Amino acid sequence: MGFRSITSCTGKWGKRVKNLSWQWALIPLLALSSGTVFGQQRNISGSVRGDDNKPLSGATVRVAKSGQSTTTDARGNFSLPVSTGDRLIITYVGYQGQEIVVGDGATVVVEMPTDNTTLEDVVVVGYGTQKKATLTGAVSSVTNKEMTVTKNENVINMLTGKLPGVRITQQTGQPGAFESNIDIRGMGEPLIVVDGIPRDKDYFSRMDATEIESVSVLKDASAAVYGVRAANGVLLVTTKRGTSGEAFEIGYSFNQGFQQFLYVPNTVGAADFMTLKNEQLWRNFNNNYPNRLPPTWSEQDIAAYLDGTKKSYNYLDAAFDKTSPQQQHNLSLNGGSEKVNYFFNLGYMDQMGSYKSKSLNYNRYNLRSNVDVKITDRLKASVDLGGYADETNQPRTDIWAVYKQAWRQRPDKPIYANDNPLYPNFDMIDNENPVVVTDADQTGYRKFLRKQFNGILSLEYKIPYVDGLTAKGTYNYDFKYADNTDYKRSYFLYSHTPAVLGQNGEVVTPEKYNAHEKNSPSTVRRTSYPDYHTLMQFSLNYNKSFLDKHNLSALLLFVEEYNKWDSFYAQREIKVNSEYLFAGEAKNQLADMEGVGERTARGLVGKFNYDFKGKYLAEFSFRYDGSSKFPKDKRWGFFPGASVGWRISEENFIKDNVTFIDNLKIRASYGKLGDDRSAGNYPSTFVGYALDPFNLGWIFGEDLVSGALPTAIPNPNLTWYTSRTANLGLDVDLWNGKFGMTFDYFDRRRDGLLATRLDLVPGTVGANLPQENLESDRTFGYEVSLTHRNRINAFNYFVSGQVSTTKNQFMDRIESRAGNSYDQWRNRYADRYKDIWWGKEYDSQFTSYEQIYNHPTQVGSGTLPGDYYYKDWNGDGFVNGADDHPIATFNMPLINYGLSIGGSWKGVDLAMNFQGASKVYAQYIEVLAAPLQFEGGALEQFLDRWRPVDPNADLFNPNTEWVSGYYPSTGSAMAEGSRSIEDASYIRLKTLEIGYTFPTEWLQSLKVKSLRIYASGYNLMTWTGMKYTDPEHPGSAGGSSSHMVDTYKYPLNKTYNIGASIKF
Repeated sequence: MGFRSITSCTGKWGKRVKNLSWQWALIPLLALSSGTVFGQQRNISGSVRGDDNKPLSGATVRVAKSGQSTTTDARGNFSLPVSTGDRLIITYVGYQGQEIVVGDGATVVVEMPTDNTTLEDVVVVGYGTQKKATLTGAVSSVTNKEMTVTKNENVINMLTGKLPGVRITQQTGQPGAFESNIDIRGMGEPLIVVDGIPRDKDYFSRMDATEIESVSVLKDASAAVYGVRAANGVLLVTTKRGTSGEAFEIGYSFNQGFQQFLYVPNTVGAADFMTLKNEQLWRNFNNNYPNRLPPTWSEQDIAAYLDGTKKSYNYLDAAFDKTSPQQQHNLSLNGGSEKVNYFFNLGYMDQMGSYKSKSLNYNRYNLRSNVDVKITDRLKASVDLGGYADETNQPRTDIWAVYKQAWRQRPDKPIYANDNPLYPNFDMIDNENPVVVTDADQTGYRKFLRKQFNGILSLEYKIPYVDGLTAKGTYNYDFKYADNTDYKRSYFLYSHTPAVLGQNGEVVTPEKYNAHEKNSPSTVRRTSYPDYHTLMQFSLNYNKSFLDKHNLSALLLFVEEYNKWDSFYAQREIKVNSEYLFAGEAKNQLADMEGVGERTARGLVGKFNYDFKGKYLAEFSFRYDGSSKFPKDKRWGFFPGASVGWRISEENFIKDNVTFIDNLKIRASYGKLGDDRSAGNYPSTFVGYALDPFNLGWIFGEDLVSGALPTAIPNPNLTWYTSRTANLGLDVDLWNGKFGMTFDYFDRRRDGLLATRLDLVPGTVGANLPQENLESDRTFGYEVSLTHRNRINAFNYFVSGQVSTTKNQFMDRIESRAGNSYDQWRNRYADRYKDIWWGKEYDSQFTSYEQIYNHPTQVGSGTLPGDYYYKDWNGDGFVNGADDHPIATFNMPLINYGLSIGGSWKGVDLAMNFQGASKVYAQYIEVLAAPLQFEGGALEQFLDRWRPVDPNADLFNPNTEWVSGYYPSTGSAMAEGSRSIEDASYIRLKTLEIGYTFPTEWLQSLKVKSLRIYASGYNLMTWTGMKYTDPEHPGSAGGSSSHMVDTYKYPLNKTYNIGASIKF
């Protein structure tokens, strides 16, 4: 039986293992006796050294088959029981791993070269993998280790600040919401592909991070192979698989987290509220000046709250907990042999919301099973199963409405009528009690159940007689189902009528609690959303090297997708408090569907890669796609892409003269992509059904019948909009990978965007004008990433930073003709940047009555010291709408950046991730913009205001003395223009984690391979000029654009975690 001796083998990464010379003489003798020795266990000893010949203390030496391992001592020596034929895997942070096969030698010296370069790293790209060194496209990637430094229930949030050009904004910290936005280079939401199968954002965000191996991003023409829906780039997610020859391994990890709100504005107490309300009254009486109304509350009324005689109420404290828990658990199995490799993962997470009622919570189960079977030497099968089941519970009142009510309530109004906890108070703004509506037991609930399961079967066959040619077939089945329950339960709020007492104190009329019914009648609605998706792929793959110079790979792939979705709901009124439909009444019951549809797409993909000696690189690809959304003659589109690269560092004039350059590569790409996501199904038709609860059918005679109505004139020329993307890039690696830099400039133009002409159509036509491919836009910018990694003795560290900037520009627009030059300048957007914010330019605040009287442009009789005034921008002597001009941009930050720093030393590791944005602005509205709105309370920031020294002074008397403040006198109009805009630039410590990995020798007696404990934080610190709310926080929960901030949404969370991971 033949074998390779440990003393003469070569490491897995092609590095030499040093030998003890005397052992060579024993090889013939050992070979003769191998049949008897093979499989017998004995001890082998050795030492591990770096390429500088210094011993490496703490290197891990592991037997692949048994999993038994040890670590080297202070002198780099180790001893381990092995059998002949075992594979030893030697690893050490900062050095290239070695893999050797045990022969019959007794001693070995292993040399481990420094591993500072990542040029040999394999990156997942469209329908395959490539070495980083030979990439010609704009591709970035992140590994599982880099991702999981961040602990979060949403995988998308774990990518924040780690991928150049990828912008992620967390919209809410609400359990079960998963509303984080992701876009690539400001182009929009990308196509997400998991293990070769397109998935939606909901699926990706709910994946368990433990099951993910890596995430790659295709940002340029490299995305062309995905054709339809890939115009905004592609996110490629690869899950973990078993490794051939690896020992069976069980892994378990958990973390326990504690969440706290970020940036929750504080509300004023009752005394301050009354003072502000009196000031507002006195300011607004100027129409009757000099007559003056008495204050709403006297000084004695206010004093009663200041000295504690009367109680002030804080609805935020009453409704929300300061801290809420979350937890995650994972159990994984991993291993493999020559025939079968497997990876299994089971995950569970639970997140509690901030409601004191405990009615807001989320939990999820994840499952992943990837099995690869080598049926024959030529045929391999893979079976992948994955999915999740989750449940979100919340009270029936919308969460944004709860926050709106809590911030608006008056602090002098008790939570319970007459402070009796049995009777929640009715005398509130909008007659809604924010404490009660957070309790599902009182007001009802909404339950959202989601299940998604997918299975992938793949067969791969190495075609005989043609070396390097393989055929592969893949079938995917995906089933998604949502089952939602909306239980609206009637409940009561109460007002209090005090007892009437007689002259002697006797009770004439007893006190009374008056009941006011809410949510009547009680109803239950059940809604289901089944969704089916299938995908088939058939491909031929060719990979071959010729003469050690020419490296060639090619792909030809056919793909077909089918998607069908449906919905159904039923609703009944409930006379008794029950959450089941069968307990309801037939009267006024509803049954209908919210939508149904299906979609089919087919495509033919071609891809060709060539490189000459790894020096001259080229890639050509195409996709021929068809979509059922368009007319028959316009369903197919051809989307080509090409990229080239030149590794200048492989030229002799660099290799021989500039030795510190590891890699110097320039690359360029250009591609055309299509997108059908903005198009509805063709033709546009409205269908009305006679049995619809809203009676949307048509009347013929005395009967209501179903029918269909075209909503727009059909357009037989409607087709894809196309996206043409160009990219120029530079990659540099220096000093054996210690320093790296990547630069990309990109320019994308989209043509054929859908729009409708402005021509009027007579009503007799019965339909609107059709959509046409009429408009175009442009997105361009650059991104830069810098990396540095090094090892100083036992200390390893790395620094990685990236910054990107993006601008969006309208090109062709369908717009009406301007009436004059000002109208053209102000209201026409063709060939202009998007998201321009128009308004007046803030100048300052009035500081005296004299300044008000003498100001040339300020008009209005109610102006007071502290009020804002604005610049006469056009110089006409007036401040009005004609002074509006571009003052900022909104929606998208102009600059995004991220920074990662980390290191390890003797088992201790530390990692930090920063993320931020610049040149981004927001505007406060509603309760963040002015106090006392809707007859409600106020936030504490408005106490920093202009006010008279004497609270009882006449505000309009020129002799009144004032205390200056940031805001005008309470009750004045909201700010305009640039004064109303907040700079929302920020930098945030997104993640901080510190961990400790126990030495292997401590764990051997426990049969434990590895054990790591850690503590981490998420959203820990933020540096920003924006006050009172989070700069990453979204806009209005009501759906207004993201630059309008009103706080009515579940805040982001700061999270502290402790956890551990263990492997057996």
